[in-house]
Amino acid sequence: MTQATSGRARLLILLVAIAALSIAAVACGSDSGDGDGSSTEGVIAKIDATDRIYTADDIMNTEFFKTDDEYDIEGLEAAVAAVYGFYGSDPYNRQEYEARFYPDHATAMAQGVDYADEATGAEAVLLKDVQRWDEGITDRRQCAGNGGHHSGKCDNPKYFDYIVVGNMILMCQGKDTETSHQACANLMAVVQ
Repeated sequence: MTQATSGRARLLILLVAIAALSIAAVACGSDSGDGDGSSTEGVIAKIDATDRIYTADDIMNTEFFKTDDEYDIEGLEAAVAAVYGFYGSDPYNRQEYEARFYPDHATAMAQGVDYADEATGAEAVLLKDVQRWDEGITDRRQCAGNGGHHSGKCDNPKYFDYIVVGNMILMCQGKDTETSHQACANLMAVVQ
């Protein structure tokens, strides 16, 4: 009888341990979204409501960032600056970026996100007669095709996604959200 009781005790302990591990696994794997529309999955948050006010100089003065153009912001509702350039420590392997600056985070969210949505992602329409703000539109395009002399369709979005950090919307080169966010994280890691 003591052997049977001992066996039952072991079975009970084993079942309790399995249940505890199962609960821990479910808790660790659950989505912990807080319902505020921000995303923290992946390498960088899609929206960071920091109070910091970024300027174009914060990006342009970053080591290894090469500014290609400071865009005319006429027509980019409420924007105070917009910059296009390249970042990477290897001059032969740099990613392209477009940073748009607004007076504050609320303005970036209320007025800037709509414009960024037009220029990024699989649904981006990079045609001059469709985009509301077409300054730098050719910089937002990339060509895709089978190679050869004619590379194919040249209205594919260069920036698959963007992040909003404080008052700045940063569009980052990538073939999908993950690679765009990684490019954004790489640059934001060195912005002072």
